[in-house]
Amino acid sequence: MNKALKNIVLLSFVSFTINAHDYKQNIEKEFSDYLETIVNKDFEKSVEYILPEFFEIVPKDQMIQIMEQSFNNPEMEISLKDPKILQIDDAQYIEDQYYTLLTYSNIMYIKFIDEDAQSQEYTNAIKQSFDQTFGAENVKYNEESESFEVYSVKQVCAISEDGKSAWKFLVLEKNQKEILKRILPQSILEKI
Repeated sequence: MNKALKNIVLLSFVSFTINAHDYKQNIEKEFSDYLETIVNKDFEKSVEYILPEFFEIVPKDQMIQIMEQSFNNPEMEISLKDPKILQIDDAQYIEDQYYTLLTYSNIMYIKFIDEDAQSQEYTNAIKQSFDQTFGAENVKYNEESESFEVYSVKQVCAISEDGKSAWKFLVLEKNQKEILKRILPQSILEKI
């Protein structure tokens, strides 16, 4: 292979690597911005990061209401801390859009205000439920503060029309399988 051809191949590889790095940086920034809106309980803004097709199934107003009820429930206090992106897979071009899966973690602090929450029986029942949902190794109960600390790892699908920017997100919850089937391509669903 002559020197000019080697340089072209090398430049193409470097350009591809830089572009791949750029779109992953964009995903990381945009997803971090999305998480920040949730941590700050700015639900009106947070829905702007969610895939619009999701709102054809669950109306945007209803989604905001669900988020507000969950985070502003007078019977419990919930706060999210330390969100971290653990992995971003390579993007795939499928059906006129780019898709990638990312994995992130956070810590949820949950304290029940209800008087029943003070009983050991209630606490044990909640702990058992959290253990089943998140894994016993990821759930701690702090007796002093009477609150749960839950380490959660979730998978998210990021979608973009151009594969570079304007990424929209869809958290992949097991209990939303039927909704996900209506939105995501089969090849992505198989990876969940």
